[in-house]
Amino acid sequence: MLKRDPATRTSDNVADEIGRYLRWDGHRTWGFVIYRCTYESDSDWARFMEALRSELHLSLEHYKGLDLLESFKLTVFEDKDTLDDASTFSVREHFKEWVKTAPYQEQGKGPGLSQRYRYCIQVDDEALMTVLSDEYDGWVNLIKLDWERDESDPGIRDPVEDLTVGDVGWMMVDVRFFMVSNYYYLRPSYAWEYEYIRPPQVKCG
Repeated sequence: MLKRDPATRTSDNVADEIGRYLRWDGHRTWGFVIYRCTYESDSDWARFMEALRSELHLSLEHYKGLDLLESFKLTVFEDKDTLDDASTFSVREHFKEWVKTAPYQEQGKGPGLSQRYRYCIQVDDEALMTVLSDEYDGWVNLIKLDWERDESDPGIRDPVEDLTVGDVGWMMVDVRFFMVSNYYYLRPSYAWEYEYIRPPQVKCG
């Protein structure tokens, strides 16, 4: 494989690693699935999507990996009747159903270890407005597919969607990093335990 950046080891280049993961899984496409859970303004949503595309381009450009745009697939679920203000629980259930068949339809084979079929992104009213603000702290919600509540956790923390346990199955991730860097970091099976930060803290980088 040709190095995208001759001055950097391929193992230190996120774009090289994502490309390597695609080959290992035998997949054609990569990228998180996004759930739109806010419907106050179509124009705001369009601005949000443009911001995502801009961050994706900037991130891949940084790693000299713009060629990965050819295999990137931006899948967005939009349904005001079922997803408007939907909880992370509802989004997860929909995602679980989608994952049952999506890898075979998109890749022609099973999910492998692809992050695309293990995590999804939820964008609610609050997340949308943080991204559209003039500040540099915009975030979205990253949801883990196979999360189950830890019944051994006594649950003494402030409630998040009525959960007081430590791991609530989702976290808030900085919009500048989630499309590329966080996608890369979430590849290993142990990644969630290592990367997880409980809301309302935001995972950066």
